[in-house]
Amino acid sequence: MTFNKAFNAAPTEPGEEVFGATEVLYSRTDNRGVISAANAVFHRLAGREPGTSIGAPHNIIRHPDTPKVIFWLMWKSLNEGQAFMAYLKNKSARGGWYWVLSVIVPCEGGFISGQIKPSGALFAEVKSLYAELGKLEETRSLPPEAILEHLQKKVSDLGFASYSDFISSALDQEILSLEKAIDRANPLRERALVAVKSSLAAALKQQELVLADFDALQSIPTNMRIIASRLEPSGGPISAISDNYRFASSEILRRLEGFAGQDGNLVLTMTQILGEGFFLTGIERFLSAIGRQFGSESAGATSLDLPEERRILSGVSEKYTVLSHASLGKAEVVSGELNVVAGEVRRRMLGLDTIRVMGRVESGRLGSAGIGLAATIDQLDTRHVAINEHLLSLMDLCIAIQTGIHSYQRQAEKTVW
Repeated sequence: MTFNKAFNAAPTEPGEEVFGATEVLYSRTDNRGVISAANAVFHRLAGREPGTSIGAPHNIIRHPDTPKVIFWLMWKSLNEGQAFMAYLKNKSARGGWYWVLSVIVPCEGGFISGQIKPSGALFAEVKSLYAELGKLEETRSLPPEAILEHLQKKVSDLGFASYSDFISSALDQEILSLEKAIDRANPLRERALVAVKSSLAAALKQQELVLADFDALQSIPTNMRIIASRLEPSGGPISAISDNYRFASSEILRRLEGFAGQDGNLVLTMTQILGEGFFLTGIERFLSAIGRQFGSESAGATSLDLPEERRILSGVSEKYTVLSHASLGKAEVVSGELNVVAGEVRRRMLGLDTIRVMGRVESGRLGSAGIGLAATIDQLDTRHVAINEHLLSLMDLCIAIQTGIHSYQRQAEKTVW
């Protein structure tokens, strides 16, 4: 068997197959998982001649150390028309093994699979996690859903909202490692990505602070009414101020809950859309790496029908390019909406400021009798200043997110393999 010897990574453990840091293992199957095409890297690592691989089930390379739940999740995702990513441990017919980060996407008549050598920081977590999941599957008769729940908890302990977020972050790490290995890394794109994610986290924090400060305001009109009752009959104006403040603040609270409450939370919506957009962009970059691998395999050194595989790959790549651009564009729209709403809430706060000033004037008119009212107005001052600052920060972050998305997309277009 003749193999491409251009690898640049030696095995680190006994039994590990030689898998280069710049290589991409490629295969295509029908809808049942039967291999229709595979490149030279696939055949070399599988330890098989092309004639014994084509027409065989793809699970001929499945290693028992990969938990069953991963393949259950894979088929669930693929049957729903979704791309799937996971770390996998594969086996060779020679008795060896090798780890990969695998990306599988639907294509005409089946699925395309690309696999690269993993080296990211999250990979170490995966190996211990898989060992734990494997023991659960062996010792307990649990349905896949229960094992998946355990997996979700584990990635949550690592600080990820879901397994999807975890594996998407892993894809970012592994693609960046591959791009560095082939000298195709784009630091400006990576900085833009980090800036957007950082701004998103900060926006979520500012939104939480606005809600917390505004919630604290809700008890102050009640305190003003209590003070007014003690000052009767001179407390009448204070009662009116309290009522006006309560009405105006309740209107603002309804607007706040409209974009930052349980339903319709714009920052969380934007986070979800951006996560999807970056995931799709990661798939797009991965497919581009497969195309680069095709370019390194001459017609005489592979069993692939290169023109046909390029045609199929091109169609899938175009699909994910369109989807990723659409998703990132949608995130920009949501960011703009959040900026507008935050500005609207800030303008409504000016109305509350007017009522607050009236309370300050009334406190001064009452003299020493209005000391309690003055302390209450001081609380309003503090909360108003804080809310205004949080809203301004939120508006600035929205602009930073939009700028970062533009920068990311521009740099992504420049990174062509």
